[in-house]
Amino acid sequence: MRFIELPLTSFEIKKGLIRFSTPLIIEPKEVKFLAQDFFHLFKRNIFPKARGLGEGRKEANADTFPIYLTDQESAFLNFVYDIDSTRLSFETKRESLLEPLFRLLREQRVIKPDLEYIRERVSGSLPEISAALLWQIGAIKTSLGDLKPFFKVDERKNRSPIYIDLKCLPNYPRVFDFLIAQAALILAHYNFDLICGIEAGSISFASLLAQKVSKPSFFARRERRYKEAPLLEGIKEHELFRKRVLLVDDTIVKGWTKRRAIEEIRAKGGICEYTFVLFDRCQGGKEELAALNCQLLSLTNRDALLSRRIPRTITLLTEKEYKEILSYFSDPKGWHKKKGFPYYELKPK
Repeated sequence: MRFIELPLTSFEIKKGLIRFSTPLIIEPKEVKFLAQDFFHLFKRNIFPKARGLGEGRKEANADTFPIYLTDQESAFLNFVYDIDSTRLSFETKRESLLEPLFRLLREQRVIKPDLEYIRERVSGSLPEISAALLWQIGAIKTSLGDLKPFFKVDERKNRSPIYIDLKCLPNYPRVFDFLIAQAALILAHYNFDLICGIEAGSISFASLLAQKVSKPSFFARRERRYKEAPLLEGIKEHELFRKRVLLVDDTIVKGWTKRRAIEEIRAKGGICEYTFVLFDRCQGGKEELAALNCQLLSLTNRDALLSRRIPRTITLLTEKEYKEILSYFSDPKGWHKKKGFPYYELKPK
């Protein structure tokens, strides 16, 4: 077994120490190999100057391995064996090593959606509870550009320290069902006859939402595959004529994809006054749609995602990441300049 294959839980970072656990019972013969693998992972990603791994020191129900940072300085990797799990910890006086190591280990966390846990710990609004669920299932991805590259956004031209990936929602049916139920409650206050999803990310969401509210659905292609191909699939023109259409997508940035769908729906005789998204990045999409006389509705948004009312035990976000994300959202162009990246002012196609 390699260290990267260990499922990890119960993360805690404090002065000089990271604690975490694995639900696996590690066999004594595996411990030395795992310690060696951890050292190589640590040296490759966190501290390339690390000198080596020392011999393990065995106690009654524990093993401790020194990691030589220099000839005079060591860190320690500890394994503590419980009846049904193994507790691990990493100790060092170099505080600067803990934050990146925490982010690296966090990628191996066991994802267990727990709505009751969130309800108990998030004293916020529905957008904040929904955002907490997205954090909990790993739909919110972050990067500081050191352990992995910044994410490519805006048609893969610009960079971002945060990426909202809702394609994983069908993998967590209880979470998906909760979000759809809350979306249906919001939409109960609006009148529409049809639901239109946008390929490809929102088709499953649009279909399940349509089923929840007992409305027919179809979908809009992002672009024509060939000249004769229709942009709207699954509906005939006479079925669309004078019908009120709710446009649905998973996220919105600028709103240009939605604009193409809205214009096509209206060109075919449909009425489109509302667009609903699961997540609004608050980067101009609302204003873009308002210019088209289409109101943007959302389940959650950027402000809820970064709310201090969502505890770090749920987000597992470090303060360094939090400040980086705020810096990016407050001034994307300035953030790109600071990082040495070109910034592209994109225009709708």
